[in-house]
Amino acid sequence: MRSRWTLSSGVFLFVVLFGLGAFAQGAAPQNGQTAANPAPTEAAPGKQPVQPAKKKYDPRDVCITEEDASSELLNKRRQIGGRIIMDTFLLPTGGTVDVGLDEPFAEGDYYFGALDIGTASPVILDRTDVRIRQAADTDTLIKKGLMRKDRTIVNLRFPDVIDAPWKQAQLYIFTCQGGSPFKVSETTVRVSPAIYSSGLAWLSVILGYLIAAFAFRTSCPPRWYGYLDPIAMSAGADGRASLGKLQIVMFSLIVFGLITYFLLRTGVLTDISSTVLLLLGIAGVGSTVAKGADNSRTTLSPENKAWLLRKQWLSSTFNPNNIDAHWRDLFTTDGEFDVYRYQSFIFSLVVAGALIIGGVTQLSSFEIPQTLLGILGLSQVVYIGGKLVTPTSMADLNKSIDDLRQAEKKFRASAITANNGILPANLQLAVVPASQTAYDDYMSLATDVATLYTTQTNIPVAPDKLQPTL
Repeated sequence: MRSRWTLSSGVFLFVVLFGLGAFAQGAAPQNGQTAANPAPTEAAPGKQPVQPAKKKYDPRDVCITEEDASSELLNKRRQIGGRIIMDTFLLPTGGTVDVGLDEPFAEGDYYFGALDIGTASPVILDRTDVRIRQAADTDTLIKKGLMRKDRTIVNLRFPDVIDAPWKQAQLYIFTCQGGSPFKVSETTVRVSPAIYSSGLAWLSVILGYLIAAFAFRTSCPPRWYGYLDPIAMSAGADGRASLGKLQIVMFSLIVFGLITYFLLRTGVLTDISSTVLLLLGIAGVGSTVAKGADNSRTTLSPENKAWLLRKQWLSSTFNPNNIDAHWRDLFTTDGEFDVYRYQSFIFSLVVAGALIIGGVTQLSSFEIPQTLLGILGLSQVVYIGGKLVTPTSMADLNKSIDDLRQAEKKFRASAITANNGILPANLQLAVVPASQTAYDDYMSLATDVATLYTTQTNIPVAPDKLQPTL
C-alpha cells in the first residue's frame, strides 16, 4: 500500500510541475519581444488609430499678445491684406475713426487692429473695438472716389495715445486663423491725440478772443479785467452793448475753435453744415439790418450832421475808450425791457451749447432743428420790426437843429454889424450890447436842442460846446 501511494504521489507531482512549466513557457515573450514592450494589437478592419485632439482656435479671438505682436505682424510669411485707405493726414485717437480696406466686404470676417507707436507695448484693439461694414454712398471715402462701394469700411476705436503726439506710427488691420494672423494690412500714419488737440484748440480760441479784445483799444482800461469784457467788445457806435455783435462774436469763436480742433485731429479742413452757415447768417444779417434800422430812425440831414461834427456834438469817429456798455443794453430798447431781444439771447446760448457738444463729433453733419432756427430768425425779425415802427423824434430834432443853425447865423451877422462889418476875433469881442439879444436867443435854443439831442442819441453835450461858433 505504501509503495502504491508513493507512486501515485510522484505521478501527481510530475503532472503539476509539467503544467507549471507549460504555463510559464506560454506566457514568455515571443519572437524576441520583452514583456515590458508588448506587441501592439492589430486594429480592427476599417477603423483608423485614435489621434490626440487638436486645440481649436476661434477666429473671433485676437491671436497676438503684446510680446509677440511685432514679430507676428511683421512676419512676411503671412498673407498681405488689402490696402488701408484714409482720407485724413492724421490718425485721431481717443475716439472712433473710419478707414477703408481695399477688400470685398464679407459679413463673416472678423478684424482686429493694432497700433505700434514705437513704445515697448503696442496698442492692440479688441474685437469689440473693430467693426466692419460695407461702404455706402454717404461715406467720405466714396464721395472722394478713393474706393469702390463693394469694399470694406473698418471702424476703429482707439484709446487716447498721449505718449505719441503727432508721432509717426504703424497701423495694422488683420484677421486671425488657427491662432495666428492670417491676413495683415499695414500703413504708416501720424497719431493725433484728442487731449493735445483739444488743448491747442482752446488756446487758439483764447488767443483769438484776446486779439479782438486788445485790437479795438487805444489805451488801457481802468482795470485789467476790462480787456476781457465781451460787452465792451460788442459795443456799437453809441457806446452801448449790441446783441447782434455779441452773437456774431460768440458763434464765430465757437466755429473757429471747432475747425481748429478738427484740423489738429485730422490734418484737413472740415466742412461746415448748411445749418451752421444759416446760424451765422441769421446773426450777421440780423445785426446788419438792425444797424440799418437804427440809422433810418436816427438819420440826420447832411447839413445838420456836418454842423454837429463842427460843433463836436457828434464825434467823427467812434472812440473805444468812451465805452459805457452794460449787460442791460442787451435786453433793453430805448430804456425799456425788450422781450424779443431777451428771447434771442437765451436761445442763442442754447444753440451755442449744442454747437459745442454736437459739433465736436462732426461739424460738417451737425444739424440745428429748423424750429429752433425759426425761433432765432423770428426773434431777429420782430426785434428789427420793433425798431422800425418805434416812434422817434428825429424829425423834431432835425428841425430844432435847423433853427439853432439859423440862430447862430443871426448872432454872427449881428456881431459883424456891431464890429463895423468885420468878424470879431473871438466870442468875447462878439458879445456886445448890439448882439446880446441874438446871443441870448441862441443860447436859450441851444440848451433846449442839446437836451433833445442827448435824449435822442444818448450822447451828452458838454456846456462849453453850447457856445456859438463865429
